[in-house]
Amino acid sequence: MNYTISGAEMPAIKTFVHNQVKFPDRFNSTIDNQDEMYLFALQNQGSPERAIIRYYSNGIRIFDAVKQVVDWHFGSFHKIGAFLDFASGYGRSTRFFVQEIPSDKVWISDIYAEGVKFQVEQFGVNGIVSTSQPKDYLCSQSFDVILACSFFSHLPKATFSQWLKVLYNLLNPNGLLLLSVHDRSLLPSHLMIDDSELLFCLNSESRTLDLGEYGTSYVGENFVANTIADISEHQAVYHRIPQGICRYQDLYILAKNPTMTWENFRYYHHPIGKIEHCHLTADGVLELGGWVSEINPGGQVSEILVYLNTLLVYRQTITCSDNYDHQWHFSLKLDQVNLDDIILVKTINNFGLEWVFDCAPLEFWLRGN
Repeated sequence: MNYTISGAEMPAIKTFVHNQVKFPDRFNSTIDNQDEMYLFALQNQGSPERAIIRYYSNGIRIFDAVKQVVDWHFGSFHKIGAFLDFASGYGRSTRFFVQEIPSDKVWISDIYAEGVKFQVEQFGVNGIVSTSQPKDYLCSQSFDVILACSFFSHLPKATFSQWLKVLYNLLNPNGLLLLSVHDRSLLPSHLMIDDSELLFCLNSESRTLDLGEYGTSYVGENFVANTIADISEHQAVYHRIPQGICRYQDLYILAKNPTMTWENFRYYHHPIGKIEHCHLTADGVLELGGWVSEINPGGQVSEILVYLNTLLVYRQTITCSDNYDHQWHFSLKLDQVNLDDIILVKTINNFGLEWVFDCAPLEFWLRGN
């Protein structure tokens, strides 16, 4: 099988992994060249290096979302006996979960048999090839945590409820099912639906799956709540986090334990931002500017950090409170100007969640701004 290998041959990827991955020395950076999430990023980013960073970034944000839930409910990933990443594709998120969970406690499942084979071979996890029809899905294992990220956001009404029941029934008594959906608020006004409805559209980023089975769906919270009640015989309880996945898809957390409460659970979003200005003066001063947004109640972005080839070279303290976009800029004198040097710029909020503005050779920064 022909794999796209990302890592040592791409300096920007090495810098990004060194900065963003907990255990970079044992991080598997291999990406299959049939991975549709990677190909989608490649189509939008234009180059493999840019696409890989986007691909990893989204995987990290999904991992961070799940980690908050797991840490709150179980204490840590180490206390999980079995974890299922359902509709896992080719391992965009799996590669980060195996940093925290022993691979023999991780199961992955996808409709693409080659994607399952890839993850089993690369990450040492347990694999289950999925089916197009929920009634045909076979799995004898039960799980403490099941993640179905960007799966229910593509299902029509009939299989939405059927798949939800299948996965719910695979939970242990104290287990959690995490799933993401497109909320109806993402729809344009002329397509708006009632809160108890699902709208299914015949389009998706998949290049091969039947659009009648895997398109794009939008739901209201009442639809999800009613479906949860139906498939669990009114036993399951849930918690909704609007735009909890990458500040776009809503995250729903289902608990099999009907006495579960969410009163002391606090979920935090990543900050986001953008570089708007980059200039290198004749005497080697790098000028950078942009904006950063923090939406968490009580949240604050406290600093901007700049790395040169993995080395921290600049830190700027800023104040950016919740629901406020903050403009920032600074100047940094470079001792030597090497257009191949990798520049990584990131911000961190007071909950420890990070946003990487970009990670690229200096030449790219200057060319793009």
